[in-house]
Amino acid sequence: KLIIQAWKSYFEVLKKDLAHALGNISYTSDIWSDDAQRPYLTMTMHWIGQELDKGQLRLQSALVTFHCI
Repeated sequence: KLIIQAWKSYFEVLKKDLAHALGNISYTSDIWSDDAQRPYLTMTMHWIGQELDKGQLRLQSALVTFHCI
């Protein structure tokens, strides 16, 4: 239950960050297997954001999903 709540909180912060993204949001994904041949899938997002306190542009990224498939 604690993990689910932490994940929900993470996405609330992420939504606020994405609302201030400058331009497009890009998605990347990757699939691989570990030494025991278990397959995994991840998806990440990447965007340009502005640090409000410094006014600088910065490449940002966030994990969207990580699954053993």
